Amino acid sequence: MADLTVAIDPGGSGLKGFFTLDAFKPELILMEPEVASVPKHSLEAYEQTKIGNSSPENSAWIEYKGEYHAVGFLARKRFHADLQLQRRKFVLALPKVLAMIAAIADKYELPNGTTIRLGILLPWGEYQDRVLFERLVTEALADYKFRGQQKSFSVDLFLYLPEGGGVLTRGRAPGSSLKEQTVAVVMLGYRDASILLVERGEMSVGRTQSLGFAKMIDAVKSQTSGLNQHKLVTAICKAGKNVSPKALEELVVSLDPAYKNHEISTIRQAISNAREEYWMMLSGWLKLHVPRDTDEVLLAGGTSNFFRCELTNLFSFSKVNWCEHLEKQINSSFSSQVINKSLDCRLTDVYGLFFYLCGVKQKANQSAMGSVKTHV
Repeated sequence: MADLTVAIDPGGSGLKGFFTLDAFKPELILMEPEVASVPKHSLEAYEQTKIGNSSPENSAWIEYKGEYHAVGFLARKRFHADLQLQRRKFVLALPKVLAMIAAIADKYELPNGTTIRLGILLPWGEYQDRVLFERLVTEALADYKFRGQQKSFSVDLFLYLPEGGGVLTRGRAPGSSLKEQTVAVVMLGYRDASILLVERGEMSVGRTQSLGFAKMIDAVKSQTSGLNQHKLVTAICKAGKNVSPKALEELVVSLDPAYKNHEISTIRQAISNAREEYWMMLSGWLKLHVPRDTDEVLLAGGTSNFFRCELTNLFSFSKVNWCEHLEKQINSSFSSQVINKSLDCRLTDVYGLFFYLCGVKQKANQSAMGSVKTHV
């Protein structure tokens, strides 16, 4: 029977996964992060009226325990789903995991009964939910429907790491020891900011705060009107530290030319104000929780890249590790999917988790073989 090894990051800015089948060949799958609860008749109408045949990850919906959820692009475009950042991440992670695994199964014609080795990243603040989440995922994967078709998979291995755990396992130089050092992992995502502190080889502290990039986006929107959130995020990232007016033109393309310059100026000032305010909140929190005797700080997540200069200065007392060798591997292997999207820094954590998961799988196989030889 075919099996699937998959590492998933159900992030607020994107649903990201690396996977491989029997033969080790890493693949990347990307989906939009939205999830929408939808009536059955709406999905039936969608299936009956759609024209064309999109890939399964772009037309994903699931049925589980009598409830229906659209996931990803379908949830965003057809059902105008909200990111629901106020909800606990693991609650939304369940339909995301079901949809992503089924989409992979459809694309590669994996049969029901396929064995899954699953790794997932969730915030440190939800780490206590790992036992419950494992049970929920295992039960759900055994019996649900994807786009109306029955799906059933068995979970052979489940690995749950707090956000930052992937870069901690894979982001440091080969052979580096944790046993005599204090190492901090700072993960700055769209919804959350997380810190993992490892002292002499053991994780001593984990913290999560709702200080992701969404805080800055909310601040900009409170000072402006009528802006599309997804376009705003893209424009802000393109605009850079000096907030280039040209990068903001797409936000006001439909306005009368007489008002266009005024509106761009207003948005530019709002971004500058929001950036300063957000950085003061974020840097204050980081100063409070990353000790100055830290030997190494690993930085990952899209927000960290946005504040690259500021973070380098903030942690000047320590060795700063941007996990650049992981970014280079991602760009080299998956350039067609990440080029021009600034995804490399947002994928390092789940990429590290994927290789760690494959390593755990290999050790388990070797242990099993050793046990067989012992008893022969």
